Amino acid sequence: VENHQCREGATYAGAVISPNLETAKIMRVPHATSVSDCITACCDLSGCDLSWMFERRCYIVNCQHKENCEPKKIETVKSYLIFVLRPSQRPASLLGFGQVIPSMVHSVGRQNEPSEEVSSLKELSLLGKDLSLEEIPEYMDDYKDLEQDPFQVSIKHEQKESTDYADWGLMVAGENGFNSSVVDDGDNQEDFPEKEGEAVKVEGLLNKNSSEASSVSEQHYIERLSSLPEITPLPGKTPGNIVKELVVSAGDNIQVMLPKNEVELNAFVVPPPPTETAYTYEWSLISHPADYGGEMEHRYTQTLKLSHLSVGLYAFKVTVSGENAFGEGFVNVTVKPAIRVNQPPVAVASPKVQEVSLPTTSTFIDGSQSIDDMKIVSYHWEEIKGPLREQKASADTPVLHLSKLVPGNYTFRLTVIDSDGAANSTIASLTVNKPVDYPPIANAGPNQAVTLPQNFITLNGNQSSDDHEIVSYEWSLSPKSKGKVVAMQRWADKFHEIQQGEVKCDALNIIFTENNSPPIAVAGPDKELTFPVESTTLDGSRSQDDQGIVFYHWENISGPSFVQMENGDKAVATVTGLRVGTYRFRLTVKDQQGLSSASVLSITVKEENNSPPRAHAGGKHVLVLPNNSITLDGSRSSDDQGIVSYLWIRDGQSPAAGDVIRGSDHEAVLQLTNLVEGTYTFHLKVTDAKGDSDIDSATVEVRPDPKRSGLVELILQVGVGQLSEQQKDTLVRQLAVLLNVLDSDIKVQKIQAYSDISTAVVFYVQNGHPSKVFKASDVSRTLHVQLLKEKADFLLFKVLRVDTAACLLKCSGHGHCDPITKRCICYQLWMENLIHRYLNDGESNCEWSILYVTLSAFILIVVTIGLAWFCICCCKSRKRTKIRKKTKYTILDNIDEQERMELRPKYGIKHRSTEHNSSLMVSESEFDSDQDTIFSREKIERENPKTLLNGSIRNGVSFHYSSKDR
Repeated sequence: VENHQCREGATYAGAVISPNLETAKIMRVPHATSVSDCITACCDLSGCDLSWMFERRCYIVNCQHKENCEPKKIETVKSYLIFVLRPSQRPASLLGFGQVIPSMVHSVGRQNEPSEEVSSLKELSLLGKDLSLEEIPEYMDDYKDLEQDPFQVSIKHEQKESTDYADWGLMVAGENGFNSSVVDDGDNQEDFPEKEGEAVKVEGLLNKNSSEASSVSEQHYIERLSSLPEITPLPGKTPGNIVKELVVSAGDNIQVMLPKNEVELNAFVVPPPPTETAYTYEWSLISHPADYGGEMEHRYTQTLKLSHLSVGLYAFKVTVSGENAFGEGFVNVTVKPAIRVNQPPVAVASPKVQEVSLPTTSTFIDGSQSIDDMKIVSYHWEEIKGPLREQKASADTPVLHLSKLVPGNYTFRLTVIDSDGAANSTIASLTVNKPVDYPPIANAGPNQAVTLPQNFITLNGNQSSDDHEIVSYEWSLSPKSKGKVVAMQRWADKFHEIQQGEVKCDALNIIFTENNSPPIAVAGPDKELTFPVESTTLDGSRSQDDQGIVFYHWENISGPSFVQMENGDKAVATVTGLRVGTYRFRLTVKDQQGLSSASVLSITVKEENNSPPRAHAGGKHVLVLPNNSITLDGSRSSDDQGIVSYLWIRDGQSPAAGDVIRGSDHEAVLQLTNLVEGTYTFHLKVTDAKGDSDIDSATVEVRPDPKRSGLVELILQVGVGQLSEQQKDTLVRQLAVLLNVLDSDIKVQKIQAYSDISTAVVFYVQNGHPSKVFKASDVSRTLHVQLLKEKADFLLFKVLRVDTAACLLKCSGHGHCDPITKRCICYQLWMENLIHRYLNDGESNCEWSILYVTLSAFILIVVTIGLAWFCICCCKSRKRTKIRKKTKYTILDNIDEQERMELRPKYGIKHRSTEHNSSLMVSESEFDSDQDTIFSREKIERENPKTLLNGSIRNGVSFHYSSKDR
């Protein structure tokens, strides 16, 4: 291969270049399918020194230094090195490599799959220290001339590879083939990160020298080689068509502001497509915010529609391709947050009006309850009005503390400022009152009476009070008691003694009497009772006497029936046994002097019509599990005389489960707990004092838990009383790790005792907004698998069982699910599908009908027996089958009985037919088995002589042969 600038130099087979490529540069030419194409690509770049065909891939190398491209022998992979000679360049043979192959017409086929490359490159021995050809003297003998390439195959050019043609064309157009615009495109990579497989800068592909190469893994070498930039040979130098570069523009960078979140991007291409053809477009998103959730529509058209964009920067690339044409364009879309309209803060001072009285000289005013849509950053209190003091109050805190207050009216202003600088103020008032001195309250004690000859008494004024302190007492005789002569001692003290005479005063009255007055009996007002009330009390305690009553007596003077009386000699008596009618009772009282008085009391007992009570149980209630407690209120039941008893009765058709709390079934309010799914009916029976009753019903519908299908039951080996709240939280965190969800996604619904030494934890797992409950079967299966993978002590306690809390099997509609064993119990004539149960997903079912299974088994047995019998018969029949030749017969005419007898064959004798004019048939055969056909007249005559005789008469001659001799 020659070029006006370079020609083919030394060629090495089974060799790779030295790993000391820190300053060298390597590029891949993806469409170079042969060695000649690879050399042509190298010649097209002025900086290329070496073309390298490695595992059917072409790489071009800029050596820069001799030691960078020192060939190293390797025999485990297909690798060819071809040096390119330029006018100012030394021959490659000066590098000191071994045998040089003078001519290379060797082409390579399709690139290997990645797995093939890995398997080949892993065997590279160049990473060892002993790879130098100078240390392998027999290397020259190992080289052999290359044969024609047996791997020459056609390569399909994908649409994406057309990009490489455009890049290659731009590269060749420059002064230096290894320019920074292609290899060191670091700026573009920051704004628009490239996808896998696109060109990136690769420096130092291999380590600096072969001594360091032993520490580098083969896998790292493969990854570095596969990440090389790809270029495409110059269109004029390759067998392919010329690829024209398209100028693609996606427009200027766009900025939008929420709430607008939709954008349309248009691609403009120069030159336009030829007539009756069109370009193909592909838009791709190469950079987006972390929380990106937008949508792209019409990705393969000229106009891309974007919607539901969130705040952030988006970078898009549009790829335009046509027939032998290719181009790319880029555009950025920036979505800014919506402009927030600031709301001014609201200053709040609490209390707004306050009043204190001395000696209290301090108080607080709270401004921390002020509100703002963002944040309040400044508080300022100032005293705008108040009495004269040494220093006015001022503070920059949410709460204003006031001290050393003096009497007067104060006004304070609170000013708050939010984070946006908006301010608001409010006013608070404070009134400080002078101390108030209330007058004292004099209390001389109760009125008293003294009976002569006792003529002295002591008065006590110590019950007098004052808000501060009483400093003096003074007793004086009331003007109403003028003319009375008394002697007072300690008149200025709390206690005073009065002697001689009848005294009255304004604070208390003291009466000295000499004459006794009779008592006044008061039996009380008349009473009216309603039957069945049959008892009442007789109260005479309001009877009076000047010296005191010492005797009471009650008696029944009239009535419809005899009554019983208790405490008839006391002020208050009780009478029982009353009936309908009117009773009269008389009260007699006496004082110490024996004076008496009497009073009569009437009691009327009436019979009144009683209305039955009305029960009200509360109507219908709906309860959704897991809430299994409810209260039924029957207190709204009513009766004209009052309800004396309540009784709640559970309906016989209601579920038996459910407990009554604290015997509330005999109270107005019924409390229930531990209810289960179903409909409960409770009857409330109320009874009044006369025994009349009424019944009303209340219905409680307990609906299933909406999360029932997601409940998982975890049985732990720990007593329910030993499981603490802290241990439960730890257990939830461990379950979240096993299920790969957040701690908050696991909701523990119930913890209850499963046995004396085990606890059942019922929970469900939810995720998303709105929350979605995971299926219990999936969670239990995942948890079971994870527990098998992890250590046995991964959870805080030993796991005895993991299963769904409820039995969710449908049993194919032919059975029901056992909630204890979580397996299907099939109806009669149905059974489990064993194939589905043990060979598929292991789910219990009731898919097979016993009738059909029995019939199928019977048919299978019959078919099996029939096939076996048929096979046996075929085998026996084949053994008895012999090879025979068709028997030929000749008609013998006019044979007599003697001749017919002579024609009978004998066993072991070979017969052949002879020529004569007989009309009978004689068989001709070439085998000795002709005696199998026997003509026996004697046998026919023995079996049926009559038939033989008739046949002989009708037909003249007859013969017979046995079917077994056929």
